[in-house]
Amino acid sequence: MSSTPWGSVNPLLPPGKAHLIPVEILSEIFLLVLLDGSSRDKETLELVCQRWYATMISTPGITSRLWIRRATKKEAVQAFIQRRETRFAVIVDVNHEGDGEDFNSEDFHTSFIVACQAAPRWTFLNLLSFPPPGEYTPDTTMKPLESLRGFIMGEHCDLGSFLEPLMTAITTTSLPRLTKLALSDSRAVLYLVQPTCLHYFCSLTTLTIKLSRKMEGPADVLPHLRRLETFHAKHLHIPIYPPDASLPLIQTLSWLTLKCVSVQWMAGKVFPALRRCSITFPRHIDAIRVQPVTMLACTGLAFNSNDLDPLRHFHHSPLTRLQVACGQWNVRRGNPQFVTICPTIFASAQSLYVLDLEVKCSEQLLVLALRELPALDDLTLRLASPHALSESFFQGFVAPRLDAGNPCEMAALPRLPLCAGLTTLHVYYRRWLRGAERRGLIPVFSDIVSSRKPEDCNLSLRVGWIEEYWFILGPVESISDFLDDDEFSVIGVSSPYGIIPLCWFENPSLRSLTEVPFKEAEYLVARHRLPISCLSTLHNLVELRVGDKQDILPTASPPNLPLFRTLRVLAAENIHPSFLAGKTFHKLERGRMSLQGDSLNLSHAQVAQLPFCTRLDVDDLTLLATLQIPHICELGVSFNHPEFDMIWEKHIAVNVNLSGLKLLHVYGRHQQADLIQALRCLPTLKSLIVGNGSDLDADFFGEFAPMPPNETAAFVQSHNEGQGSEVLCPMLKRLLIEECDLTQRLELAPVFRKVVTLRTACGSPLEEFTLFDFELGRKTELVGSHGSFVMETAVLGEDAEPFGLDI
Repeated sequence: MSSTPWGSVNPLLPPGKAHLIPVEILSEIFLLVLLDGSSRDKETLELVCQRWYATMISTPGITSRLWIRRATKKEAVQAFIQRRETRFAVIVDVNHEGDGEDFNSEDFHTSFIVACQAAPRWTFLNLLSFPPPGEYTPDTTMKPLESLRGFIMGEHCDLGSFLEPLMTAITTTSLPRLTKLALSDSRAVLYLVQPTCLHYFCSLTTLTIKLSRKMEGPADVLPHLRRLETFHAKHLHIPIYPPDASLPLIQTLSWLTLKCVSVQWMAGKVFPALRRCSITFPRHIDAIRVQPVTMLACTGLAFNSNDLDPLRHFHHSPLTRLQVACGQWNVRRGNPQFVTICPTIFASAQSLYVLDLEVKCSEQLLVLALRELPALDDLTLRLASPHALSESFFQGFVAPRLDAGNPCEMAALPRLPLCAGLTTLHVYYRRWLRGAERRGLIPVFSDIVSSRKPEDCNLSLRVGWIEEYWFILGPVESISDFLDDDEFSVIGVSSPYGIIPLCWFENPSLRSLTEVPFKEAEYLVARHRLPISCLSTLHNLVELRVGDKQDILPTASPPNLPLFRTLRVLAAENIHPSFLAGKTFHKLERGRMSLQGDSLNLSHAQVAQLPFCTRLDVDDLTLLATLQIPHICELGVSFNHPEFDMIWEKHIAVNVNLSGLKLLHVYGRHQQADLIQALRCLPTLKSLIVGNGSDLDADFFGEFAPMPPNETAAFVQSHNEGQGSEVLCPMLKRLLIEECDLTQRLELAPVFRKVVTLRTACGSPLEEFTLFDFELGRKTELVGSHGSFVMETAVLGEDAEPFGLDI
């Protein structure tokens, strides 16, 4: 009997033989994958190969979606229907953002009519948006909707004369399969609540009716909801029911959301299956005060009202999630409201792990309540302004640091912070923090995060309760590390303990960082487009780092941008030449820049002034040629340019003062002769790092060898006076050559020996001469402890990387 080694698996099929899997098995696999998967999973499977695509569209349990949009053509709809033998969903959206503004009613009509011919195969109809009656009038007939299981009608759908035939087709042919209904049009609701259509609601398990305003007439639908499990309603006019009215949904309902809807029908009822309940601005709430509501299985409750007292009359099992909001506008009126909900909070103290509060109350009351919640994991505080809760309140969430003093001395037990088990704290403000508020609150927020385990605590700030939010981290020494993360932009504010980063997570529908909320921000790492309007509000920016996307910085910039006067560090990839042209960076000390697109035309380029820049990394000689840098000390540059001689002599030698350059990092492809020409202009250079040493030969390294010993005095004189010399870089202390393996270049060994030996004999300051091979993970040092020539090879560390200027 053959045995399989422990931990190994015998494949069912040899590699590359997946096509041998029978279609029936493939279908079952796909159904399992898509059971909890997304539409993206489905699209990924369809794109693998033709066989998988054919299997996907022919598997009955996998629903395909037909989109009909403003730009959809009849031929595309026909091809979709002909390729599929199974049922499919139809989604109509003429306002899709990917389409143009022009609308061709004839094209839409033919596409929609073709789709309607297959109406008996529709399983789902979603009308996200529909052409207004003035632009399009569809036929008034519809084929039977025999397979329809779900129907959604968005708020931007005015069907005009098409409403009645569509409703008729749904209510007369889709029963009893139809289980999901969502409406945002009061006309459609009024049509369906007619006595002849009420049987339509009997099969529903999910009902959503969200209207923009209250209905004029009542909708007597509750007695007909016999299987309903999910009920969401807004501005739905529900009639008053007698206490003994038969309402079957009370026994089946598991999720209920009501906004501006009567709750009278709930009074005195027992809901055995209701697990999630949300009630906002309820109508006829007094009925609950007389006859309480009992929810035996409810673990998640949300209540929003100017009067929170009725919340006491909802009896439920211990809650795990509670959300409460009250519209009282000051603490004096809000305190009694908060007191009324405290029994609800305390009754679930041991199980409550999510709490969302929007109630104006005193800090003392809030602290007393929070101290009674040992299981709280997620806390959300929705506040009108940063003055609502003080720094001292938030300081209570800071975990005390253990005393690291004498281990023999018994230290007092540290106080427990508020909500010691808290892992998530969301703070919502209706407006952003201003200068004084930011200087006080942001450091405290950072202290909360840094005092707890980083993986166990996160804190976010939001404004206006929109989707975008800022994620606060503990203090860091530099924000440069965030440039490697593609997910978010980062702003930073300084504190006594370092830079406090705030990471911005965007709403996917937004494509730019339109505003930096903290106008006093000093640091910014941008991964999203920065319009001029955004940059013009930042008057204290000292460090700006931009990702590699081409449209982050504006193409051109006005000369009065505040950052030109305040910026000390600029790291910008794909920067447009017009952004720099003719500008003066009054305080810039360090920079890393690369050009966007093609090289600029030097004959028309305007020179940018960098009067205090001492460290700069540019990847294009033409960009370096347009910068006037009188005090450069460290420079990283690529010499890969066909017109090196012209650029170097005519522009760089004029605009860049190289007499004080101490460090030069050369990377990318380069010509050996160009490099020698540049090095002859650098008499004070102390460190040279060459990033592509494989292109260098013995002639290049021979340039570093001093004169014979009898001319040592002349060498020493040039070394001391910093004057030009025939030997390259007489003051060189470090020579690092990357991508050079001495075992493959043994012909260079005699030259290296000559360079090291003669420089030592002449009193040269050369202390380090090292060759690096990152592919093989080793380095070779050629200078010994006393300046003698050695060849010592060592293994590079796992985190060793090629050299780069620290910008």
